[in-house]
Amino acid sequence: MNRLMLCFAISLSALAADPYHIVVAPVGPNNPRNSEAAIVPLKDGSLLLGWTEFYAGDGADHGPARISGKISKDKGKTWGDKFTLIENDGGCNVMEVNFLRSKEGNLMLFYCQKNSESGDCRVMMRTSADEAKSWSAAKQLSPDSKYPGLTNGRSIRLKSGRIVLEAWENGDSYCYLSDDDGVTWRESQRVKVANGSWEPACIELKNGDVLMLMRTGNGGQFKSISKDGGETWTAPVETPLKGSAAPVSISRVPATDDLLAIWNHNPGGSGRNPFTAAISKNDGETWTNFRNIEDAPDDQWAYPAVTWLDANALLTYFNYSGGLSLQLKILPQEWFYATTP
Repeated sequence: MNRLMLCFAISLSALAADPYHIVVAPVGPNNPRNSEAAIVPLKDGSLLLGWTEFYAGDGADHGPARISGKISKDKGKTWGDKFTLIENDGGCNVMEVNFLRSKEGNLMLFYCQKNSESGDCRVMMRTSADEAKSWSAAKQLSPDSKYPGLTNGRSIRLKSGRIVLEAWENGDSYCYLSDDDGVTWRESQRVKVANGSWEPACIELKNGDVLMLMRTGNGGQFKSISKDGGETWTAPVETPLKGSAAPVSISRVPATDDLLAIWNHNPGGSGRNPFTAAISKNDGETWTNFRNIEDAPDDQWAYPAVTWLDANALLTYFNYSGGLSLQLKILPQEWFYATTP
C-alpha cells in the first residue's frame, strides 16, 4: 500500500511538471495575425496579456494593427474576452508590447508606432494609474525622422532604478535609458556587429553588469556586456546560441537564479524551427540544458516573451501552421532542467 501511494505521488509530481498549452488568441476572419505579446501581473492577482492584433490585410509587419488585451484570473489557464488596450493611431500600426511598473506602482506601456514602411517609426510610452482601464496620452521617446524598433516583452528595470528599453535601428542594437522613472530618456552607445544586429534582449547580471543578447546576420545570437548600466558596451562576441531567424528572450529562473534563454536554435539554418530553451548557471558564460519547446517539422515559432509567476514560466509566442495565432505555454521551472523530454 505504501509503495502504491509512493508511485501515485510520483505520478502526480510528473503530471505537475507537464507544460500547459493554449492558443490564447487564435486568428479568424479579419484577424490574420496575433503576435508579439507580453504579460504583466496586476495588483488584484490577475494577469494582463497585451499583444499585437492585426485586423486587416494579410498580417504583414506594416499592416493595420492595434494592441489588444485579455485578463486571466486563474494564473493563465483561462482568459476573458478580448478588449482594446491601445487603438491604432499610427499610419500603419502600433505593436511590440512592453510592460513595466513605475516606482509609484503604475503600469508603464512601451510600444512602436509605425507611420510608414520606412523613415517614421516612433517609440512611445503610456502610463495607467487604474490597472489598464485607461491610459495617459502617448509620450514619444525617440527622435523624429528615425525608424527604431522594439521587441515585445524586453524592457527591464535595474537595481539602481534605471529603466532599460532595448531597441535597434539600421543594424545597430542599443537601449533607451531613463533614470527618472520615464520622465526623460537618452540613447546608449550603439553596439555594432558585422552584418548587423537586431532585436536585443538585456538582463542585469549578479555582479551588476548588464548582458545584451542580440540577433545578428552571422547565424547566431551575439552578446555584449555593459559595466555602467547600459551606457556603453563591449565589443560583441559570438555565443553558443545558434540561429538568427528571430530574437532571443532572456529571463532569470527565480528558484535557481540561473539565466533562461529561449530562441530558434537552428545552426546553419534560416527557419524559425526548432524553438529551444537553454540554461546558463554562470550568467551567460556557458549554456547547458538545451531542450526544444517546439520542434514539429511543418511549423515555425517566434518572438518569445517570458513572465515568471511563482515557479512557472508563462511563455508567449506565435506560430505559423494554421495561421499566425498567439500561443501560451506554462512551463514549470523543473522542465528546463530535465535531460530528456
